[in-house]
Amino acid sequence: MVAQIQIPKKRLAELERYRDSKFSAQEFGRFLCLWMRAEQGLPTTVIAMATGLHEATVRIVQRDFIDRGMDAIIGVGSGGRRRQLMSPDEEAAFLKGFHKAARDASLLTVGAVKAALEKRLGRQVHQSTVYRMLERIGWRKVVPRPSHPEQSKEAVEAFKKGAAQKR
Repeated sequence: MVAQIQIPKKRLAELERYRDSKFSAQEFGRFLCLWMRAEQGLPTTVIAMATGLHEATVRIVQRDFIDRGMDAIIGVGSGGRRRQLMSPDEEAAFLKGFHKAARDASLLTVGAVKAALEKRLGRQVHQSTVYRMLERIGWRKVVPRPSHPEQSKEAVEAFKKGAAQKR
């Protein structure tokens, strides 16, 4: 069993001040993780079973509380971009360089954007990362209809007429 870090007295006093506060359901579950440990001395496994949270979540909540206090549990939502490579503003500035190529109807491939992104970040990224970035700003994948570049329009029309006559 891993030894638990002691909750500092300053944090325990802060927890006591918020004891009678009104919490949202998610905040209350996080508060219970702290209260059960501070007041009852219960282990993480028991707290996880009682609150319905995963043991790892209980540990994260407790560690965040020790580090940041009640700010760690009040107003914290689920979701978000926790492992983002760039902020949304940085992404917009980065992709601004590709707007001209996209507007001129020239061929803009994900490979080109990926290469520029890897150069800017100084490390490799997966292609799906680039697709998600483009999707966030509203760009979509437009692919021309497949056709042979040397096909004859007359031959295509003749084929269509021949197929229509056989019906």
